[in-house]
Amino acid sequence: MKRTIFKTMALALAATACMSFGACAEETLIVYTESGFAPFEYVSNGNIVGVDVDIMNKVGEKLGKKVIFEDVDFDTIVDAVSEGTLTNVDAAGISVTEERKQKVDFSTEYYTAALYVIYEKSDENILLSTTTDETQGIYWNSIANLDKKVIAVQNGTTADLFLGDEIAEGGSLWNAETNEALVTKSGFSDLATAVADVGLNAGVLIIDELPAKKLIEDNANLACAPLYYQGEGETPDEAAVDTYAICVTKGQTELLNAINEVLADLGEDGIQALVNKHLGLN
Repeated sequence: MKRTIFKTMALALAATACMSFGACAEETLIVYTESGFAPFEYVSNGNIVGVDVDIMNKVGEKLGKKVIFEDVDFDTIVDAVSEGTLTNVDAAGISVTEERKQKVDFSTEYYTAALYVIYEKSDENILLSTTTDETQGIYWNSIANLDKKVIAVQNGTTADLFLGDEIAEGGSLWNAETNEALVTKSGFSDLATAVADVGLNAGVLIIDELPAKKLIEDNANLACAPLYYQGEGETPDEAAVDTYAICVTKGQTELLNAINEVLADLGEDGIQALVNKHLGLN
């Protein structure tokens, strides 16, 4: 009989705990991000802040939920959101691709950035070219002229996907005569480590414009420039670009609608104002 009483009490406590967890889940919004991507997400005074953080906090206000940000490896985020067990939303400067659309639903796109190349200033004569609009840029093919034939990227980013295409058979960094790639790819889980590898093992790092500019601020030996296509079948001086959206678990209609409403309320000017704020330009 005592066993029955204890068993009943244990079940009651478990049920209470489950109810409490469910209530907690209803009151909070767990957002996955990767904090090495300033100005969209970065750490300041021990807290994750940035453009995407501001956007999702506004979404939390609209839904009446407390927003909690979890800092994780970028290349794990889409699968975690797709599964929908630990999080239902990602805000990490993520771009829309057909492959990702099979796994998650995307918000409206809210920012477009050019891909940039971080390189050693001593390699400027090898890398930099003047484009038809008189700007300084770097072509994919120029990177293959470096002594260091390794290109660093952050795992799972658009730069990673772009580079994979370029070094694949038929890409601009594929040598049809020797039947091999002209360079190799080196993937990193965080950008700080990738930047540190430029000039050591890697010749360059490819990443989006604003993070590139932030990452070289304190390194006098590094510079960055926009990445352009100049290959067969490509428009001369066509810039490689990355467009950001926020992704949610499929079927999370209320959450997706709230995100889109916040993005619409902010508009292009509002998003740019947030970018400027986190770049210290306001």
